[in-house]
Amino acid sequence: MTEQQQPFRGEAGEGIPSPGATDEEEIAAARFANRFDIRRIIGAVFILYGVVLSITGIVGSEEVKNKAAGINVNLWTGLAMLVFGALMIFWALARPVMRVPEGTPGEGSGRIRRAPAT
Repeated sequence: MTEQQQPFRGEAGEGIPSPGATDEEEIAAARFANRFDIRRIIGAVFILYGVVLSITGIVGSEEVKNKAAGINVNLWTGLAMLVFGALMIFWALARPVMRVPEGTPGEGSGRIRRAPAT
């Protein structure tokens, strides 16, 4: 074969697009990954249940409210769940998921070391 024509590569000098994603595609993929971050999902569930418990604690009957030694457990647990859910969502927004560059090695040599025989 001549230098001008290479198998599976087309003509020499022809610009072959790289198979990697463009910057816009990488940004869109990062946004999609952040949208379904587990911290957001957990935070949303805790906020939802916290709202339900808080409303139950406020609107519920006096007998149910004072069942636990005069402490309104539904209200306090609902407020705690609201705070925890808000912290989870704040954490997800403050530290979004970012892809690790492929060229960065992790810690260690990459070799598996076995424990010494006993």
